[in-house]
Amino acid sequence: MGIIFALFQHFLYTYLHHRHIEDENKKFRWVLYGRALAFLAKVAFGGCVIVVFRQRIWRTFRERALSVLSIDQLFGATEDPSLFMNWETVSNAPILVTIALVIWIIPLATIIFSPGALTFGNYLEKETINRMVPTINFKSESNKDWRNPVKMADGSNRRSVMFYNTTDKSGTQPGWFDYYDQPSAELRRIALLLAYSNMDRPNIQQGARQQICGGSNNGGAFNCSYEQTFVGPGYQCSEVASGYGDTGRLKEYGAPFNMSELAPEGRYVYYSEVDQGAYVRPQAGTFLKGPGGIPVGDPDPSLGVFKSEPVLWVGYSVNSTEPLSKDDPLATNWTHRYDPAIIRCVHMETKYTVRWDYIEPSFLSTAKREYLAPIVDTNFLRMDNGDLDLSEDPQPKENWISPRNNVELYKKTAAYHAIGDMFRDFLRGHVDLAPPLPGPYYAQVYSDVTKTRLVEKNSEPKKNLTEEIEAFYSDMVLSLFSAPEMLPIDEEKVTMNRSRIQSSFVYVPERLWQCYAPVIFVTLIIMLFGAFTIWEDGTTFSAGFSRILVTTRNTTLDDISRGACLGNDPFPMELMHTRLKFGVLADGSEAEYMGGDGYQGVGHCAFGVASEVGPIIRGVPYAGLPDAGLKRRAKRENGTEKEVD
Repeated sequence: MGIIFALFQHFLYTYLHHRHIEDENKKFRWVLYGRALAFLAKVAFGGCVIVVFRQRIWRTFRERALSVLSIDQLFGATEDPSLFMNWETVSNAPILVTIALVIWIIPLATIIFSPGALTFGNYLEKETINRMVPTINFKSESNKDWRNPVKMADGSNRRSVMFYNTTDKSGTQPGWFDYYDQPSAELRRIALLLAYSNMDRPNIQQGARQQICGGSNNGGAFNCSYEQTFVGPGYQCSEVASGYGDTGRLKEYGAPFNMSELAPEGRYVYYSEVDQGAYVRPQAGTFLKGPGGIPVGDPDPSLGVFKSEPVLWVGYSVNSTEPLSKDDPLATNWTHRYDPAIIRCVHMETKYTVRWDYIEPSFLSTAKREYLAPIVDTNFLRMDNGDLDLSEDPQPKENWISPRNNVELYKKTAAYHAIGDMFRDFLRGHVDLAPPLPGPYYAQVYSDVTKTRLVEKNSEPKKNLTEEIEAFYSDMVLSLFSAPEMLPIDEEKVTMNRSRIQSSFVYVPERLWQCYAPVIFVTLIIMLFGAFTIWEDGTTFSAGFSRILVTTRNTTLDDISRGACLGNDPFPMELMHTRLKFGVLADGSEAEYMGGDGYQGVGHCAFGVASEVGPIIRGVPYAGLPDAGLKRRAKRENGTEKEVD
C-alpha cells in the first residue's frame, strides 16, 4: 500500500506538471491532496516497519537482560526518541535501535521531503500548431465595387487603398466603368505613420502578438514565429552609376540627370525624379462639376488607362569621411570626399516571403522579395539623340492596362499604383548641401525624404540607400497589417511555433523517487528480516496490553514492584534499573505432562530476572500457544490439572 500511495502521488504530480491553475483555492487543494498521499504512504511504510519492530523486540528481550528503563524505552520507541541516547539499548540491541531509527526517518522522507518534488514556478511552454493569421491578398481589391461595401464582423465597412472615379454613379449605363483617382485617406494615414515613426520595421496592429499568437493576459500570451508568402507591389532598385565621373550606364537607361548635379560637383546631396510616365491627375477630358470625375459625353479613349509606371531615379552623395588632399580641385570648397551614386528603381509585382517573430514586447519581420514582373511593362521610345521621348506614349500599347477590358487586373494594378504613389510622395524633391568652405555648412531641404528613415540626422542620405529604399517600400506594404479594416487584409492558416513563460506547477520526478526509493528498499529489507525472525521464533509477537499482561505474571515481579502499581511518574529508580529478561520461568508454576513430541512440561514464559528464566526453544508448546492451551483446557475438564497456589 505504501508503494501504491507513492505511485498515486507520482501520478497526481505528473498530472499537475506544467498545468496552469489560476484559482488559488484550487491550487491549494491540489497541494493538500499530494501531502495527504504522502501521509498515507508514511503510515503504510511505517506500519510495515513497526510490525517487524514488535516481532524483533521480543527476540531482544529473550537474548539480553535489560533494565526496566531500557525495556520502557524500547516499548515506547515510536514516541520517545530518548531511546537513541541510552547506551544500554544502543549496545545491547543495535538491530532493534536501527529499525526504530528507520521508523523516525520515514516521515522525514515521505511527509517532509517528497512533497518538495512539486513546486510552483515558471517554465517555457513550446508547441507547434496550425493557426489563422492575417495575410495580404490584393484579389480583394480586384473584386471590389465601391457601390457595395464589404462588411466586417463588427458591421463596419472595409476600406480600399484607393479612391475611384466613375463614368456612371449608378453603374447602369452601357459601357460604364470605374477608374483610378488617388490613394485613399486610410492608405495615406498608414504611409504617414510609417514614415514619421522613423522605425526600421513595419507598423503592426496594437495587440497583434496576443491576437496572432494566442493566449491571454492572465494565462500569458504566447510568443510565436511563422512564415507566410503573398504577392504585392515592390520596388526593385539597382545602382546604375557610382563614383565621381561615372556616366557609363546613365545614357543607356535614359537617366533624367547625371553625376554633375550631385555633390561635390553639383549642389545636391539628394536629388530625385519620380514622375516620368506617372498617371495623370486629373485625366484628359471634360468632366461634370462636382465629385466623381464623370466625363461629359463620351469618355476619352485613354481615360483611366495605366500606360506606364514611373521609374524612380534617385541620386545621392555620401560623405566618405576621407579628407581631401590640398592639391585636389574640390578642396577649395570641400573638406572631405563625397561619393555620388544614382539609383534606378522599377515598380514590380513581387512575391514576398515574410518571417514574423513576435517576441514580447515587440516583434521582428524579415522579408525576402522575389521580383516577378513589371506592374506595367512598357517603355518610352528614344529620340535621335538617345534621350527618352516623354512626349509620346510608352510602348507596346498592348501592355497598357485599361478599366474597360480586364477589370480585375486593372483594379489590382490601381491598388499597386496607389501604394507606389504614396511612396513617391516621400522621395520627390531634393536636398541641397552648402559646402563647408567658406561656410556655414548646412543642408537645405526641399523634399519629404528627410521625414523618413532614409536619411541621417543631418538630413544627408544613408550610405546603403539602395537597400533602404527597397526595404522602406516593403515595410509600407507590410504596414497594411496595422489596419485590419483594409480590403487587402485577409486570413490564412499557417504552421507556427509558439512559446510562453508559464507560471504553473513544476514536478521533478527524480526528487520524489529519491525520497521514496530508499524508504521502499529499506522497508523491504526490514520486512524480509522480520519474516526470517518469525520463522526463527516459530510464532508471531505483539506488544498490546494483553501481551504485556501475560508476560509479567511472575511473583518475582510482583515482589519488586510493590508500591509502584499506579503507573505514576516519576517511577522508582531502583526498579527502573532492575535488569529483566524474557524467557521460560524455572519455578514449575505450570502443571507438567508428557507430550507426544517428547518434551515434558508446559512452561510459563514471562519477564524475570536473568537467574530465574531459561531460553525459549522453537517448537515447544509453551503455555499460551494454541496447542498448549487446548491441552490445558482438556486437563481441567478431566479434573487432572493441579491447582497451584
